[in-house]
Amino acid sequence: MSIKQVTVFGASGFVGRAVVRALARQGYLIKAACRRTERAEAVRTAGDVGQIMLVRANLRIPASVSHAIAGSQAVVNAAGIPFERGKQSYEAVHVAGAAAIATAARDAGVQRLVHISGIGADNRGSNNRFIRSKVAAEDAIIKGFDGATILRPSVVFGDGDAMFNRLGEIAAKAPFVPLIGNGKARVQPVFVGDVAAAVAAVLSRPATAKSVFELGGPTVYSYREIAALVLREIDRQKPIVGVPAGLMKIAGFFAQQVGRFGLTPPITADQVELMTHDNVARPGAPGLADLGISPTSAEAILPTYLDRFRVGGRYNQHAPA
Repeated sequence: MSIKQVTVFGASGFVGRAVVRALARQGYLIKAACRRTERAEAVRTAGDVGQIMLVRANLRIPASVSHAIAGSQAVVNAAGIPFERGKQSYEAVHVAGAAAIATAARDAGVQRLVHISGIGADNRGSNNRFIRSKVAAEDAIIKGFDGATILRPSVVFGDGDAMFNRLGEIAAKAPFVPLIGNGKARVQPVFVGDVAAAVAAVLSRPATAKSVFELGGPTVYSYREIAALVLREIDRQKPIVGVPAGLMKIAGFFAQQVGRFGLTPPITADQVELMTHDNVARPGAPGLADLGISPTSAEAILPTYLDRFRVGGRYNQHAPA
C-alpha cells in the first residue's frame, strides 16, 4: 500500500513546519498535529486547499495521539523541547511522548515511522538530562515500532532558528559576544530544509526502515568560528569573550528555574553542557548524501535572515565583507 497521508507531530515547531512544507510539495495529505493548533495556522498555506489539516494532539494524552494518527500510513515525530517548562518535561515530551506515538502507530497499522532525534542520542553514558531523554526516546521508538527510521541532526539552522538568531541578537546589542569555555567544541549546523528533505526521502525509500542517519551540514565549525561567522554576516565588530563553563552552568541552573512558572529561560545548565562537547556526525555514518541530498551551507542561508541585525537594519545596503 502506498503512502497517501502522513501525520506530523510537532507541526507548529521550527523543524515540524519545514517537514510539513516538504511533504506537501511531494503531494502527501498531511495531518499537522500539535498541542496548540493556532500556532500552526501558517502551515495551511504550504499546500493546496484541503491538503493540510490541523489536528490538536497532546503527547501527554495517548488518546489524542491515536486520534491524530488515525487514517495515516506514515508518521513523523518532530516534537521536542529545548528546555523544560511547566508540565512539558523531557520525560513527558521526549520519552513518554515518543512511546505514545510508537505504540499508537503500531496499533494503527502504520507503514512508516520517522523519528527526529539529535546527534549524541547514542551517548548512553551522558550526564546531560536532555541527552539522556533523547537516548530514552529512541529506545521507546525502537521498542514500540518495528521498522522505525531515526534521523539525528546536528544543530539545525534556518529562519526562525534558536542558535544563530540568538547570537545575532546578542552581537547586535551586547558590547561583546560571550562564548562558553574556550569555544573549541565543534558543531556541524544543518539547514532545516535539508532535514525536512531527509524526511521526505526516507518516506519514499522503503529500504531506509530500521536505519539511523546522522545529518550534518557541509562544514564543521568551532563555536568560536560560529560567533565570528555571525559577526561577519551582520557586519559588526565585537570582541569574542570566553566565559568559564562552570560559571555559565551555575547561571543556567538558576535561569532554568523560571521554566517552572511557564516562562522561557535565557539558557539552561543542560544547554551550557551541550556546548562544551562536539556535535558532529560520526565519520562514515549514513547521512544526507546517502539520501541523495547535497547539504546547504550556512553561508548561503544566514544572509537571508540575519540581515535584520546589521547596523542600520535589514535594508542597509552595506554588505558584510
